Amino acid sequence: MPPFQTPASVKLADEASSGAPYDEMILLPGNFEVPGGHGSYTRITRIYVSQRDTTYNGRKNWNIPKHIARFQYTGDFSAPPFTVQLFPEDPSVDTPFFTASLQHLGFWTPNFPFSSNFLKRMGIPNAMVQPALPEGNPKDVLCGTNEWYKSTGTIYSPKAKLVWIDLKQAGQEVDKEKENWWPGLKKWHLGVWLQDAHLTLGEPEVLKV
Repeated sequence: MPPFQTPASVKLADEASSGAPYDEMILLPGNFEVPGGHGSYTRITRIYVSQRDTTYNGRKNWNIPKHIARFQYTGDFSAPPFTVQLFPEDPSVDTPFFTASLQHLGFWTPNFPFSSNFLKRMGIPNAMVQPALPEGNPKDVLCGTNEWYKSTGTIYSPKAKLVWIDLKQAGQEVDKEKENWWPGLKKWHLGVWLQDAHLTLGEPEVLKV
């Protein structure tokens, strides 16, 4: 079981190796025990991305369980609320399966530099271990893998800011005291907005389990 019960849900605008921008949301619920006496490591349980090429590459090269979704934005972060919604790849589906609206804590809240190396100094490792992936459909996008991979990632932003995240989902009447979307995740959640963030993920190491 993970040591904490809520996911670190990160929405990124990233660039593929081709240089084409794509959208990405990461579900990182915590640490999991790795077979073979390797200990406990962070694990990404799912990523939604807006591009097929990066779906294939992430699955093949790092065992990251990427799946395709459509992203839709409303508003602007400089004039909140700023809302992001995720839809299935099928364009005929008009109901999102995830909605989040970001709002400033207050204009007095300062920006600050953020680095995942700060977390490492606090004893939170930045390495993760991903199990082998089953093959999905279509096979040329949701490829399967056979090995466990360990890799190290870092993320840095020169301009981070604390924000409120409203996780009321489309079509739901949710009281602020009730759970919403993810077990243990309330309607209102404190988050961090990372502007101009740079994410790197090193070459993986094969683990024998």
